[in-house]
Amino acid sequence: MPNPKTASGKTRKPDFNRDSSVEDRIIDATVKCFQRFGINKTSMDDIAKVAKMSRPTIYRYFPSRHHLAVEVLVREVRDHTRLVLPILAEHAYPPKAMIEGIVFAVTTARDHPYTSITVSDAGTELLSRVPGADRAMLAAMSEMWQPALTQWRELGYLRPELRLDDLLLWITLYMHTSLGKAFSAMTADRMRRMLATLVIPAVFDMDKLR
Repeated sequence: MPNPKTASGKTRKPDFNRDSSVEDRIIDATVKCFQRFGINKTSMDDIAKVAKMSRPTIYRYFPSRHHLAVEVLVREVRDHTRLVLPILAEHAYPPKAMIEGIVFAVTTARDHPYTSITVSDAGTELLSRVPGADRAMLAAMSEMWQPALTQWRELGYLRPELRLDDLLLWITLYMHTSLGKAFSAMTADRMRRMLATLVIPAVFDMDKLR
Protein backbone atom coordinates (compact mmCIF):
# COMPACT_ATOMS: atom_id res chain seq x y z
CA MET A 1 0.00 0.00 0.00
CA PRO A 2 1.53 3.38 -0.98
CA ASN A 3 2.48 5.82 1.74
CA PRO A 4 0.11 8.77 2.26
CA LYS A 5 1.27 12.12 0.89
CA THR A 6 1.23 15.68 2.12
CA ALA A 7 -0.60 18.42 0.25
CA SER A 8 2.66 19.29 -1.50
CA GLY A 9 2.92 15.74 -2.81
CA LYS A 10 5.75 14.66 -0.55
CA THR A 11 5.41 11.14 0.82
CA ARG A 12 4.81 11.03 4.56
CA LYS A 13 7.00 8.79 6.62
CA PRO A 14 4.88 6.00 8.12
CA ASP A 15 6.66 6.27 11.45
CA PHE A 16 3.56 6.90 13.55
CA ASN A 17 -0.20 6.82 13.34
CA ARG A 18 -1.41 10.24 12.27
CA ASP A 19 -4.34 11.64 14.21
CA SER A 20 -6.54 13.86 12.05
CA SER A 21 -7.82 15.77 15.10
CA VAL A 22 -4.24 16.66 16.06
CA GLU A 23 -3.52 17.76 12.51
CA ASP A 24 -6.64 19.95 12.56
CA ARG A 25 -5.55 21.54 15.85
CA ILE A 26 -2.15 22.36 14.39
CA ILE A 27 -3.61 23.92 11.25
CA ASP A 28 -6.21 25.90 13.23
CA ALA A 29 -3.48 27.16 15.56
CA THR A 30 -1.38 28.15 12.55
CA VAL A 31 -4.21 30.22 11.12
CA LYS A 32 -4.73 32.00 14.44
CA CYS A 33 -1.02 32.76 14.72
CA PHE A 34 -0.79 34.00 11.14
CA GLN A 35 -3.72 36.32 11.82
CA ARG A 36 -2.36 37.50 15.17
CA PHE A 37 1.35 37.88 14.45
CA GLY A 38 1.57 37.88 10.67
CA ILE A 39 3.03 35.12 8.57
CA ASN A 40 6.65 36.21 8.72
CA LYS A 41 6.66 36.70 12.50
CA THR A 42 4.90 33.48 13.42
CA SER A 43 7.22 30.86 14.86
CA MET A 44 6.71 27.17 15.47
CA ASP A 45 6.87 28.03 19.19
CA ASP A 46 3.86 30.33 18.73
CA ILE A 47 1.96 27.61 16.93
CA ALA A 48 2.83 25.03 19.58
CA LYS A 49 1.64 27.36 22.34
CA VAL A 50 -1.71 28.08 20.68
CA ALA A 51 -2.20 24.42 19.76
CA LYS A 52 -1.25 23.43 23.32
CA MET A 53 1.20 20.77 22.22
CA SER A 54 4.94 20.35 21.98
CA ARG A 55 7.08 21.51 19.06
CA PRO A 56 8.32 17.95 18.40
CA THR A 57 4.70 16.85 17.94
CA ILE A 58 4.12 19.57 15.37
CA TYR A 59 7.33 18.70 13.53
CA ARG A 60 6.19 15.09 13.28
CA TYR A 61 3.22 16.29 11.27
CA PHE A 62 4.74 19.25 9.40
CA PRO A 63 8.46 19.83 8.78
CA SER A 64 8.18 23.64 8.56
CA ARG A 65 5.91 26.70 8.59
CA HIS A 66 6.07 26.61 4.81
CA HIS A 67 4.44 23.19 4.70
CA LEU A 68 1.83 24.35 7.18
CA ALA A 69 1.00 27.25 4.88
CA VAL A 70 0.38 24.83 2.04
CA GLU A 71 -1.97 22.81 4.23
CA VAL A 72 -3.82 26.02 5.12
CA LEU A 73 -4.25 26.80 1.43
CA VAL A 74 -5.47 23.32 0.60
CA ARG A 75 -7.95 23.38 3.47
CA GLU A 76 -9.26 26.72 2.26
CA VAL A 77 -9.92 25.38 -1.24
CA ARG A 78 -11.44 22.10 -0.03
CA ASP A 79 -13.69 23.91 2.43
CA HIS A 80 -15.11 25.84 -0.50
CA THR A 81 -15.49 22.74 -2.61
CA ARG A 82 -18.35 21.51 -0.46
CA LEU A 83 -20.03 24.93 -0.81
CA VAL A 84 -19.53 25.43 -4.55
CA LEU A 85 -20.45 21.93 -5.77
CA PRO A 86 -24.19 22.43 -5.03
CA ILE A 87 -24.08 25.73 -6.94
CA LEU A 88 -22.62 24.00 -10.00
CA ALA A 89 -25.25 21.28 -9.75
CA GLU A 90 -28.12 23.73 -9.27
CA HIS A 91 -27.85 25.30 -12.73
CA ALA A 92 -28.60 23.06 -15.71
CA TYR A 93 -27.24 25.59 -18.23
CA PRO A 94 -23.42 25.16 -18.12
CA PRO A 95 -22.45 28.83 -18.73
CA LYS A 96 -24.78 29.89 -15.92
CA ALA A 97 -23.32 27.19 -13.66
CA MET A 98 -19.76 28.36 -14.37
CA ILE A 99 -20.55 32.02 -13.78
CA GLU A 100 -22.48 31.45 -10.57
CA GLY A 101 -19.92 28.93 -9.32
CA ILE A 102 -17.02 31.37 -9.76
CA VAL A 103 -18.95 34.34 -8.34
CA PHE A 104 -20.11 32.33 -5.34
CA ALA A 105 -16.63 30.98 -4.69
CA VAL A 106 -15.05 34.44 -4.81
CA THR A 107 -17.67 36.24 -2.72
CA THR A 108 -17.77 33.61 0.01
CA ALA A 109 -13.99 33.24 0.09
CA ARG A 110 -13.63 36.95 0.86
CA ASP A 111 -15.14 36.29 4.31
CA HIS A 112 -13.21 33.08 4.93
CA PRO A 113 -10.53 33.30 7.69
CA TYR A 114 -7.85 31.62 5.55
CA THR A 115 -8.29 33.72 2.42
CA SER A 116 -6.44 36.83 3.58
CA ILE A 117 -3.50 34.62 4.48
CA THR A 118 -3.25 32.67 1.27
CA VAL A 119 -3.57 35.64 -1.12
CA SER A 120 -1.29 38.03 0.80
CA ASP A 121 2.20 38.82 -0.47
CA ALA A 122 3.72 37.12 2.57
CA GLY A 123 1.55 34.07 2.10
CA THR A 124 2.41 33.80 -1.58
CA GLU A 125 6.11 34.07 -0.81
CA LEU A 126 5.85 31.43 1.90
CA LEU A 127 4.00 29.04 -0.38
CA SER A 128 6.56 29.50 -3.14
CA ARG A 129 9.19 27.95 -0.88
CA VAL A 130 7.43 24.59 -0.81
CA PRO A 131 8.05 22.41 -3.88
CA GLY A 132 4.76 21.22 -5.30
CA ALA A 133 2.62 23.91 -3.67
CA ASP A 134 1.25 24.97 -7.05
CA ARG A 135 0.30 21.39 -7.86
CA ALA A 136 -1.37 21.04 -4.47
CA MET A 137 -3.51 24.11 -5.11
CA LEU A 138 -4.55 22.90 -8.55
CA ALA A 139 -5.32 19.45 -7.21
CA ALA A 140 -7.58 20.94 -4.54
CA MET A 141 -9.25 23.19 -7.11
CA SER A 142 -9.83 20.21 -9.41
CA GLU A 143 -11.98 18.58 -6.73
CA MET A 144 -14.32 21.55 -7.11
CA TRP A 145 -14.36 21.95 -10.89
CA GLN A 146 -13.17 18.73 -12.55
CA PRO A 147 -16.48 16.80 -12.34
CA ALA A 148 -18.45 19.58 -14.03
CA LEU A 149 -15.76 20.34 -16.62
CA THR A 150 -15.42 16.67 -17.51
CA GLN A 151 -19.18 16.30 -17.93
CA TRP A 152 -19.38 19.39 -20.13
CA ARG A 153 -16.51 18.11 -22.25
CA GLU A 154 -18.18 14.70 -22.70
CA LEU A 155 -21.42 16.38 -23.74
CA GLY A 156 -19.56 18.49 -26.30
CA TYR A 157 -20.40 21.81 -24.66
CA LEU A 158 -16.80 23.01 -24.32
CA ARG A 159 -14.81 24.21 -27.29
CA PRO A 160 -12.89 21.20 -28.63
CA GLU A 161 -9.55 23.04 -28.71
CA LEU A 162 -9.83 23.96 -25.03
CA ARG A 163 -7.68 21.97 -22.62
CA LEU A 164 -9.26 21.23 -19.24
CA ASP A 165 -5.99 21.76 -17.37
CA ASP A 166 -5.65 25.22 -18.94
CA LEU A 167 -9.23 26.11 -17.97
CA LEU A 168 -8.70 24.86 -14.43
CA LEU A 169 -5.53 26.93 -14.13
CA TRP A 170 -7.33 30.01 -15.46
CA ILE A 171 -10.17 29.63 -12.94
CA THR A 172 -7.60 29.30 -10.15
CA LEU A 173 -5.69 32.40 -11.26
CA TYR A 174 -8.89 34.40 -11.71
CA MET A 175 -10.12 33.55 -8.22
CA HIS A 176 -6.72 34.27 -6.65
CA THR A 177 -6.56 37.67 -8.37
CA SER A 178 -10.15 38.57 -7.51
CA LEU A 179 -9.50 37.86 -3.84
CA GLY A 180 -6.56 40.27 -3.64
CA LYS A 181 -6.94 43.67 -1.97
CA ALA A 182 -6.67 45.51 -5.29
CA PHE A 183 -9.93 43.95 -6.51
CA SER A 184 -11.80 43.56 -3.22
CA ALA A 185 -14.34 46.20 -4.26
CA MET A 186 -15.32 44.39 -7.47
CA THR A 187 -19.02 43.57 -7.22
CA ALA A 188 -20.67 40.27 -8.02
CA ASP A 189 -22.68 41.91 -10.82
CA ARG A 190 -19.53 43.17 -12.51
CA MET A 191 -17.94 39.73 -12.24
CA ARG A 192 -21.03 38.19 -13.84
CA ARG A 193 -20.97 40.72 -16.68
CA MET A 194 -17.28 40.20 -17.45
CA LEU A 195 -17.51 36.43 -17.25
CA ALA A 196 -20.59 36.37 -19.49
CA THR A 197 -19.13 38.61 -22.20
CA LEU A 198 -15.40 37.83 -22.08
CA VAL A 199 -15.06 34.26 -20.82
CA ILE A 200 -18.14 32.21 -21.63
CA PRO A 201 -17.88 32.64 -25.45
CA ALA A 202 -14.23 31.55 -25.28
CA VAL A 203 -14.98 28.47 -23.19
CA PHE A 204 -18.26 27.07 -24.53
CA ASP A 205 -19.43 26.01 -27.98
CA MET A 206 -22.50 28.22 -27.98
CA ASP A 207 -23.98 26.51 -31.05
CA LYS A 208 -24.03 23.18 -29.19
CA LEU A 209 -25.80 24.81 -26.25
CA ARG A 210 -28.61 26.26 -28.36
